[in-house]
Amino acid sequence: MRGGDTENLLEDCIEIADYTLKQVRDMSLDLRPPLLDDLGLEAALEWTLQRREQAAGWQTAIATDPLPRRLAPEIETACFRIAQEALTNVTRHAQAKGVDVSLRIVGNELVLAVRDDGRGFDPEAVRLRPAQRASLGLVSMKERAALVGGRLEISTSDGGGTEVRATFPLRWRN
Repeated sequence: MRGGDTENLLEDCIEIADYTLKQVRDMSLDLRPPLLDDLGLEAALEWTLQRREQAAGWQTAIATDPLPRRLAPEIETACFRIAQEALTNVTRHAQAKGVDVSLRIVGNELVLAVRDDGRGFDPEAVRLRPAQRASLGLVSMKERAALVGGRLEISTSDGGGTEVRATFPLRWRN
């Protein structure tokens, strides 16, 4: 190898390593943003919706009831991850122009709703395709909710948009 070739190869390797490191940082941030730990669920939801809005070009709105104090960490994490997965599904499948997120206290429960104006889907058809991993995101959202004592409901129709609604017991941080 000539000296110039070695320098070019080294520069290419450094560029690839920098790109890979940036991707890993972005993925880590997406999985658990420091905002969730530092400022709480509302701030983390606003941040992730803003990021998705910029990337996808959606019109978005977020409405949150003020939480009197911080939720238990497992509730915050489950709620945040379900919102992320719902937004990922909108990005991948819905062809939506608008997405609304709400976080409400209803009685003794916390209710997260992610609504889009996209094309909707046939839930029965998706349920019958688990071997193709088509419904893995839906299954993981249901499992996340159930693990913290919550539940997940999906309302959709072919061509009529989708609403993912996760309900959690109100548990506060000690």
